[in-house]
Amino acid sequence: MVAGVNFLSALMQASTGFGYALIAMPLMALFLPMASCSAISAVTIVAIGLQMSWKLRQNLRLSTIALPVICCFATINVGLYLLSAFDELLLRIVLASLLVVVTLLSVMVRKVKGGVSKAWYYAAGAGLLTGLSAGMFNVVGPFLMLYYLNVCDDTLHMKASLEFSFLLAGLYSSIMHLFVYRNINAVVAPHIIASVSAALVAGIVGIKVFKRLDRKILATFVYILLPVMALILVLNGVL
Repeated sequence: MVAGVNFLSALMQASTGFGYALIAMPLMALFLPMASCSAISAVTIVAIGLQMSWKLRQNLRLSTIALPVICCFATINVGLYLLSAFDELLLRIVLASLLVVVTLLSVMVRKVKGGVSKAWYYAAGAGLLTGLSAGMFNVVGPFLMLYYLNVCDDTLHMKASLEFSFLLAGLYSSIMHLFVYRNINAVVAPHIIASVSAALVAGIVGIKVFKRLDRKILATFVYILLPVMALILVLNGVL
């Protein structure tokens, strides 16, 4: 079951550039404790990030990801604190609302100005929001996806930026799960192995799909799918 869920989630991630945690976390939570789901997800994100970053290494530009990633690290622990201090459903609603608002703003800016500029405050905002969502629910992709979609000059540059950002965020989260929260242990290890194996297979298939996607088609798909993902995030908390 873990392998199946993570194959599906990683296939979505590899094919579109995001969506792994938004699919994997709710489905795994149906039959595993949330802490275990978070640990499995964190390690699997590292595996996916390594695979994709290596395949797309020639398209990676560190200058694109530096500020968003630094800002992401600054708020991951804030997200972890919020998850422990506040009602989970409330946090899901807040995160989903932010996702919808930022998506709508991104669409409006894209129509008026042709896209979000590379100004530092856009990069910082995307990183700060990503850190909060990553700390709360291991959701790394949506806000960075919206930023990279608008500032990267081609889809492979965007994909490389996103996957390397996932890799760094996943490494941070994995270290926290291993040494601070002790969620990575002998009991969870078989699930992690199954998850990583399935995700790597899905990555091989998904990257071929992604390379065939037109930038405009991808943008339309993202703008439609993100609000749907926000709705799923809330419904999972209610149900």
